[in-house]
Amino acid sequence: MRTRRTMLALSAGMLCLAGCGAPGGGPGGSLSIDTSDATAAPGETARIEVQASSVGVMTWQLAEIPENWQVTHEGFEPEPTAVRESYPPELVWDPVADSVTGSLAVAVPDDASPGEYALAVEAGTDASDERAVSEATVTVEG
Repeated sequence: MRTRRTMLALSAGMLCLAGCGAPGGGPGGSLSIDTSDATAAPGETARIEVQASSVGVMTWQLAEIPENWQVTHEGFEPEPTAVRESYPPELVWDPVADSVTGSLAVAVPDDASPGEYALAVEAGTDASDERAVSEATVTVEG
């Protein structure tokens, strides 16, 4: 009887530990985000490629991008399970997605000044305060 209780306790403990991995449950399960830089002329659209791991929520910050520029999300795989209506919006994956890819389309106005503009893209798990940030540069050619 003592052996059965010990084995039952060990089995329960192993099940708990198996479910207590890092968010996302993938290999390593660590939150990360990477973005590419993009170039466009005034009147064109710059596309920033985004790749994230163990992500539950993603948004972007208009660090140096003027507020009147339009930024939209396109082609995310898997698609977000929800989009929180805020500015900028928050893309939500519930449960946490092991791997996410997609792009952010930055519509550069006709009257945009040539130069480099930063767009910070932030990912989190939504269940903790952990955040990862990648800064993309949009270059507007003259």
